[in-house]
Amino acid sequence: MSNEHGRINRLQEVEDLTEYINNGWLHSGESDGPTFLWNDMIREASQEDAENRNNVPVAQLSDADMVISMPMQWYFDSIAAMVPTAERTDTGVEIPRIDMPTFHLDSQALSGVDAVVGNAIVSTRWLDAVGNLAKAVEMTARFVGNVADRDNEGFDYLKDLIQTVRVYMDAVACNADPMTGEQALNIITQVACNEDFRLNAMQMVELLSCGLSFAQWDDTRMFAYDALNKGIATMSDFATSASTLANSADDSDSRDMQTDSQSVAQVKTDLGLFEDADSLSAEDLNNLAMLDPALLSEKEIAQAAQNQFDHAVQFLRHDLLRISGDIDEADRFLRDNHTSEPLADAYAARLIAAERWQDLLDFVDLVLRDKPNHKKNEK
Repeated sequence: MSNEHGRINRLQEVEDLTEYINNGWLHSGESDGPTFLWNDMIREASQEDAENRNNVPVAQLSDADMVISMPMQWYFDSIAAMVPTAERTDTGVEIPRIDMPTFHLDSQALSGVDAVVGNAIVSTRWLDAVGNLAKAVEMTARFVGNVADRDNEGFDYLKDLIQTVRVYMDAVACNADPMTGEQALNIITQVACNEDFRLNAMQMVELLSCGLSFAQWDDTRMFAYDALNKGIATMSDFATSASTLANSADDSDSRDMQTDSQSVAQVKTDLGLFEDADSLSAEDLNNLAMLDPALLSEKEIAQAAQNQFDHAVQFLRHDLLRISGDIDEADRFLRDNHTSEPLADAYAARLIAAERWQDLLDFVDLVLRDKPNHKKNEK
């Protein structure tokens, strides 16, 4: 009796899982899901905002720059007056991060960003508006990188801003002519590839994913792939450049210094790591980068950023295939990259939705074979 009851429970679990996958996770009005970066709510939001957009001018780019920068500068001036270690320079104020008070949004330092963004998103003068949105993202990222954002209020604000840009870029993709759309996406891609985002892989990929809105149509799909390729080339050049500089540097000015380097080496030894950057695994580098980037050399920081980007950009590669209608290629991509847990889970969901149970069992065996620690970690 207990065996029969257990069998019924397992069957019910399978039915519940299948229903969730078909009606929840994989349910999509635009694509034969799943997708990682694309969300139908982006299209819904851009369509809902259409009634608020009109052919009205936006602020000049120079004016937008001033409106954004003034409250930011006032913020730094105000904290400089309170921090004894602050030093005024020709370009502004230098304040040690450790001495800064924690940044909070109610300081109104980002009020200029709100004003410029609010002015841009109600206009259908696409290129002018996108130029100001790109300026807002660029300056916000730089500001957040220079304040003591201990509570992540600035980081969360930047994430929300990027989503606002994605919604507006979807409107551009749906309404602007292809040439304008290409120019607009190039503006956003240029910001995504600048130095403020090279160490923030997920935000970089989120910006590059603005191209997903263009991937649905044959005449604009190439724009999305161009954006992807520019991002990949940027990160590759960044890692190569950092490696070249590191290899040409004098060891006496880096690893073999008597004070700081000894403490760094001790931390790495305590973590069971090696001092040679080439011997550090991607996971080791990521763990050290999260613990304290100061523990890593410039070469290692660049490599950690490259590893994080390589992981995050897989989601964009997959979504481009699926949204472009290359369903078989998208599924093949998931299967080929089964050592990535999110991609493996997505492929398993596809097999469950299709009730391909034997293929699912074979796939589980494949994952456990190629990633034997997966099962151990789940326990």
